[in-house]
Parts: sequence; structure tokens; C-alpha cells
Amino acid sequence: MPESPAPPPRPPGEPVRAGGGGPLAAVVPALHGLGRELDGLAIAELLWLAALRRERATAAGDTGVAEGAGSPGAADPRERIGPWRPGRDVYGPSAPGGEALPAREVSVPRAAALPRAREIARALRPLRRAWTAGRSTRLDIGATVAAYARSGELLPAFRPAPERWFDLTVVLDRSPTMAVWEDAGAELVKVLASTGAFRTLRVRETGSWGPGPGTGAGPVPGGLGGTGARSARPRRLVLVFSDCVSGAGGGGGGGGAFWDRLHGWAAATPTVLVNPLPPRIWRHSGLDLPAVRVTPPGAPGARNSALRFTAHTLAQQLYPPPEGLRDAWLPLPVVGLSPRAVSRWARTLMRGDPEGCEAVLVRGPGLPGPAPAPAEPPADAGQLAEAFLHRASTPAVRLAVLCSSYARLHTGLLHVIRQELVPEATAADLAEVVVGGLVFIETPDGAVADGGTADGGPVLSFREGVRERLAPRLGARDALRTREAVSRFIAGHAGAPGGFPALVPDPAGAAGISAAAVPFARASDRTLQGLEAGPRPRLAAPSGQPRPEPPPAVSGRVRAPADDRPYFFLSYAHTPRLGTTGPDVNESVERFFRDLCDEVMALADLPEGAAAGFMDRQIGLGEGWSDRLGHVLATCRVFVPLYSPRYFASETCGKEWFAFAQRSLYERARGVEPVEAIVPALWVLTLPEQMPRVARRVQFDSRPFGEDYTSEGLYALMRLRAFAQEYRQAVHALATRIVEVGESAPLPSRRTVDYLNVPSAFRAATRSEESLRIAVVAPTLRNLPEGRDPRYYGDTPDDWNPYHPESARPLADVATGLAFQLNEQVDVSTLADEVTRVVRGVASSGPLILLVDAWALRVPELRAGLAALDAAREPGTIVLCARHRLDMQVSLYSLESAFPGLTHRSGVALGRAAHGLTTLEAFGAAMPRAVEHAYADYLGQQGDVPPGAPHTPRG
Repeated sequence: MPESPAPPPRPPGEPVRAGGGGPLAAVVPALHGLGRELDGLAIAELLWLAALRRERATAAGDTGVAEGAGSPGAADPRERIGPWRPGRDVYGPSAPGGEALPAREVSVPRAAALPRAREIARALRPLRRAWTAGRSTRLDIGATVAAYARSGELLPAFRPAPERWFDLTVVLDRSPTMAVWEDAGAELVKVLASTGAFRTLRVRETGSWGPGPGTGAGPVPGGLGGTGARSARPRRLVLVFSDCVSGAGGGGGGGGAFWDRLHGWAAATPTVLVNPLPPRIWRHSGLDLPAVRVTPPGAPGARNSALRFTAHTLAQQLYPPPEGLRDAWLPLPVVGLSPRAVSRWARTLMRGDPEGCEAVLVRGPGLPGPAPAPAEPPADAGQLAEAFLHRASTPAVRLAVLCSSYARLHTGLLHVIRQELVPEATAADLAEVVVGGLVFIETPDGAVADGGTADGGPVLSFREGVRERLAPRLGARDALRTREAVSRFIAGHAGAPGGFPALVPDPAGAAGISAAAVPFARASDRTLQGLEAGPRPRLAAPSGQPRPEPPPAVSGRVRAPADDRPYFFLSYAHTPRLGTTGPDVNESVERFFRDLCDEVMALADLPEGAAAGFMDRQIGLGEGWSDRLGHVLATCRVFVPLYSPRYFASETCGKEWFAFAQRSLYERARGVEPVEAIVPALWVLTLPEQMPRVARRVQFDSRPFGEDYTSEGLYALMRLRAFAQEYRQAVHALATRIVEVGESAPLPSRRTVDYLNVPSAFRAATRSEESLRIAVVAPTLRNLPEGRDPRYYGDTPDDWNPYHPESARPLADVATGLAFQLNEQVDVSTLADEVTRVVRGVASSGPLILLVDAWALRVPELRAGLAALDAAREPGTIVLCARHRLDMQVSLYSLESAFPGLTHRSGVALGRAAHGLTTLEAFGAAMPRAVEHAYADYLGQQGDVPPGAPHTPRG
């Protein structure tokens, strides 16, 4: 094949033009616009992706990169984009200053600003409770018939018709920082209106929180209706949507007009504050108030003053109520934009859920609050970025990194990136990006927002130096994927009403694009026609005015970056104080915790700022205690329980033990043998018979701690001066053991544990002595159905491993380990033994859990055995059916048809998940519930045998 002639050499100084240089010249400006250092491999990958994308664009009718776009050598900006034609790059707002390219305005469709809106709507179902004596009436058929039978005259009788309980008033905060949440507030109002949970719905907007006329608190928005302000069960509900940043300024102690107004509303009618920020940021905003958990009084729909709460000791010291003032504090429920938080509040308000919900305490109008905290020096961009990367959630970090492709972006583009590329991100994750100190809010003409935004809506601009800190986490592929995902979204929603402003190059356009701007999407001919139909807010061309200085970060109190993964978790039982003046034993625990942290920090090679240990007293006001505990238990290296009789009687301590022990169990299931990461400490003398079986299994040598420690415990060594030396020896020995375990085989971190739904490892200690039996119903390699993959099976049914290759151990071993962690005595049985017992008429000696493989139904003898157990209808038998999520082979036999009784009983107890456990984590979550229901069913059928009472099986 003859070689093609080489192109003539380019004269020196002549710019490279996309029109004559082919695909390579077209992609050079795009590489230059990324503004990052690229090695040879990265450039090769980008060239390959660009060529592939050009082929796809040509096949779709797109024109590729605009002719001459981005050529660095053009003198006239209009020549750089050439004559206008469809198929152009789409740009966001441009930074002021520099050369401007002519452009025209388009409207880009918006994405959902409120993630999980449907789940939030379902969480509001408790508010649909009916008020029986409504204002309207309806025909009472029963009374009408009774009157007709009695008098012979057909006269209709009426009765009050039930109606929705509340008239809802939504107050939307229009303070400057709330401009970012304007779309989320609008979608929240739509969700509230679509649920049908309220009799009426009114929306009020306010940017000024000054006191109302005639009262320091101001009237309740929308009026109080006919029930009056002091009705035992008011009919009006007030929902305030605010981030408590600019509107609540100066109200940190409850003395600001914002909190005065909310206190007045909460005193008259049920009031709730919806805050889009994550709970751990609340105390860095105007919501720096005492946090409590409120519980309902019993009657639904009670006003805030009737909610029950217990103020923290620290809160009582910081916020002392004046003498003689009974209503100095008023609880105000605070809800985040998550279905779980909304559900907790709704159940507390209408269903009397004893679990309660999170709230803050608001002081009455005019009462002085605590002294404001001293102002901290502003942190630079590097400190802000590093603190964000260590503190923020994984979705928030991912969202911030993807958005760092652009120096400035509209909040509408932020929602599109979240919806298309980080769908797991919640409203709290998005809030972390906005208020984490990485960006500041601008109006589209480049001015810093100080009282609102222009017609185009708020624009987020990265602070100087932040993008450079995020750049190592952003790959070139991610930057291209972001642009392509946004382009697909725009093409699929081009005709949607409403949108946010953007710019496309056009020589005849009146707007302008900065020469350094980077496009965030590309629109084809058909897409641009759809974008023309939307609103076109005015966008000013970049001016030569200097860029204003950014305001301080909203989060304000940014600490030095630190690793939030503690070395050890201290688990202890809270000891109640004797009376009001007795000593607080828990303070001794805190002193021991500090001493232990000092020793661990001295022995372990921990970086500066890393956490040596964690105890629950470190949970700050406003933080979700259950989420924080679940996160620490899933990430810490060593678990340190303080043994005492009170400890093993605490359900909370049992939950902490089980949540941590599960991590070791999962590692063993994957074929890893981690060392025992539970290092107990003897707080007070605890005899072996006072310990549950799960604690007696933990091996621990107390000889290095000294004889006095073994006979007295740490609490006695702390309290008595004569044992000061022994106390220091015991603390040093314990720290040495903790570091030895943590360094030898550290447990990997796992996903945050759902602490509230974790069972207690000590609960079964009070049960009767019937042993739990586990039997596996699965084929073996000898009777495996034809065509079935043999990788999941072995020589015996107990070798069945449905989660291969994720798990290296049989399912029976995993189930037995979970049962041991639940403090259960476990016996391994077989299907043949159970069938033989049933045929002989011998009653079950305890609850039974059957681990069933659906392919066992294709083996006649196994199917017949299951049918025999199903016909026996023995109490306490639960079925768990497991298979791997990647196992594409499906048995055609139905579980319901093979053993309908057992299947129905298990489905009622555990739901449909019992018949489709596709992951090891799902099985680990279902197994504790199966054990609990199996025991409850077995003991209930045996005549409600009291715990610990001897039991004689039937037979």
C-alpha cells in the first residue's frame, strides 16, 4: 500500500486551527482547557476517547467540535467560533474580566432538587390521621335505619364527617443563604401538597424575622383557626424551612428575632423546623442550641410545650433558666430532608412513638443566652479543603470532586450532576458541598450575594486554591463522563418547562463567554431547538471589574483535619446518679478513658490529630447519636468493653457488642482469620456466672494487669490512693494489649451500622435453656440437579456456600457464628434427623432454622422431607432461603408450593426478604430476626414458658 504524502510543515508562529488539523487539532484545545498536568498515558486515553466520541457524534448527526472553537491564535473572538450553526458547547456563567466571546442565552432543564421525594411523602403518612368530628357532615346510614324502624318515618340522620387533622402553614425562609435551597423548598411544598395529609396548606415567605406587632414573638402564620391558641390539641401545624444561617444570625442562644418568633409559634401550636443541612453542621450555624430527644405525651397532635424531654447536664449549666419562669425552655423538633428523620417526627407527633425524635431547646423571647463563642481566625482554602475531605461523607466528596471541573457553576448544574452521577447523594450530602467552605454564593453578574440573587438564580464559585486540592481526585475520564452525562440529561429533557440559564457561542449574541470558560455540556441541533422554548433569564456579559472578595465560609468553625477513625471504642454501662447530689460514676469512666487515650497515643504510631479512642460522651449537641455510634462501630480497630454486672444487663451495651462482633464474623466468612479484636477490661468484680456465654468465650489473660486488678477491678484502683501504682500499671497493660491487637490484624472498615435495628448480644441470657438448631437443606455433589453449577456445593449439605466467591465458608458456619454472637447455644442438625423425629412423633426440643437452597426442591428426597416438616406444623420453625446476587441460574420450583405453611410463617415474621437473601450482609441482618421470631414462636406455643423456667418438651 503506498504511503500517504506527509502534510506540509506548519510555518513558525502560525496557530493550530481545528478546521485544518483533523481530530488531533480539534482535541488539543479541549486538553488545554482542562488546566491540569497530563502524562503520556492520560493523553493517549483522552485521544482515544475523543476519537470514539467523534464517531458516535457523526453517527448521531452531531457536528463534533465547533470549527475553530478554542483556537488560541484567532485575533477576533467572532472568528474563533465562526458562523453560528446548531450543535454547540454549552457554557455556564463566566467569570468577570478577560476577553469575552459573543454568545446567546438558552434555558437548560433542571433536575430534581429534593432527593428521595417519594420516600419523604410516604414518611408523612402518620399525618393523614383523621379528625373524627369534622366541620362537614355525612349521612349516618345506621342511625337513619334505626330511626325508621322505631318511628316508621324515613328521616335522614347525619353525623360529623372525619377530616384531616391539621391545617398546614409552611414558612419559607428567604434569607440570603437560603437562595441555594429555593428549588428544594418549592419541591418540598409540592410533596406536602401531594400527600393529601392536610386539610389546607398555606405558604408564607419571609426574609425578615423581626417581631410582629403587639407581641415579641409575632402571630402564628395563617392564624390559629377555630380551636384557639391554647387548645389541648391545636388544629394548625407550622413547618419552617430554614438553614438557620443568615436568618438565625445572632440567635445562637435563643435571643435573636428568629428564635423569638419560632418560640411564639411553638408555644401556641405544633411547630417543626426543617433544616437541609446535615446534623453535624447544625452546631456550626445558628442552630447551636441544646439538643434533646423529645417523646410524645400520649395524645396525638400535641403542641410543643407538651412534649417530654430531659435536658443534658451541660445544657443546664450553659442555659440556666431564671427563677419562677416555668416556660424558659421550649422543645422544637428539628427534621432533616431525609425520609427517616421525617418519619420519626411524624410518628412522634401522631402515633405516640416512644422512640421520639431529635429537637433543640429554644429560650423564651427577651431572655439572655450564653456568651457567644470567641471568633476563630478564618481558615485558608487548603485547610477548608482538607477539613472537608476528612469530615464529609463519601457522596459529598464525590460530588465536590466532579463539580471541581468548573470554576463556577449554577446550582441547577449542581443538581444535574448529583442526579446523574451521584444518585446516592442526599440533600445533606449536597448541603455539605455548599456550606463546607469550598464555595461561596454569587449572583450571575459576579457580585457576592448579600440579600438575594438575580433572576438567573445563585451561582457557586470555588474559592481560590480549593480546586487545586481536589484536582488529584478528579481523573480525566471523570471530567469527560461528567460532561457526557449532563449532555444526555439535557437532550432527554430539552422540552421541560423551567430551567436555569446557560450560554452557547453565537456571533450575533448579546451575552458573552469568558475565553477561559470550560463547557459543561454539548447540545445538538434538535436539543437546542428545545432549549429555545424555555425561559431565558438575562445574563450579563463578563465585565472588567475586579472580582469581589468571597465571604467567610458558612461552616465557620473549621478544625484542623483529623482522622475520624478511632483506634478503640470504649463500651460501658451508664450508672445512674444516687439522688441529685450523689457522685457521678460516669465521670470516673471518662477519666479512665482519657488516661487510656494518653497511653494508646504514646504507644501507637498515630498521626497528629488522629483519634485514639471514642466514647459516647464525645457526641456533640445536635449530632445524631445513633448514626455516629453506627459509624464508629463500623470503623474502629478495637472494641473495649468495661465488664460489670450492670454492663451485661444493658441492652445498649449488647447492641454495641453485636455490631462490632459482626465485622470479625464477616472477615472470617471471606476466608480471613482476624485476631480477636475485643479486649475486655474489668471495671468492677464480675463473676463468670454473671457473664453471658458470648463474653465467656472471649480469651483474655489478666496476669499483666496485677493481682489487685483481678480481685478489685479498675474502679476500685481509681478510687483508692493505695492502688495508684496498680491503676497506672493496669492502664498501661490494657493500652499495650489494644495496640498489639490493633497493629497485628486490624479489621477493615465497613458501611455504617444501623445501630437502632441491631440486636443485643446479651438478650438471650434470660431465655429458657432450649438450644437453637440449624439444619441445611441443599444438594450435594452426588445428587446435584443436572445443569446446576457445582461451585456452591460439597460432599455434605453443610458444605453449601451460596455466596461463593464472596464468602469462603459454608453458610452453616456463618449462621452458627451469628447465633453464637447472639448468645445462643446452637446444635447443628440435618434434614434427615428432623424428618425421622417427626415421623416417630417426637416433639421438637427447641426452635429450628432451616437454611434452604431453592435447588433442593429439584431433589425428590429433599422435597419430600420439607413437605413432611411443613405438614407437622411445629412451632418455632423458620425458613431462610439464600442465593448469590450474581447466580444467574434459577430453580423453577416454587417455595410456596413445596412447603406453603413454613413459607407463610417465615414471610409473616421476616417479610419477603427471608426468601431472597442475595448478599452476605442481607443474611447477617435477617439471621438475628429469624432467631428472635423462632424463639418467640416456640415459647409462645409452649404455653408462655417464663424465662429460665424448666421446660419438658411435648411427646
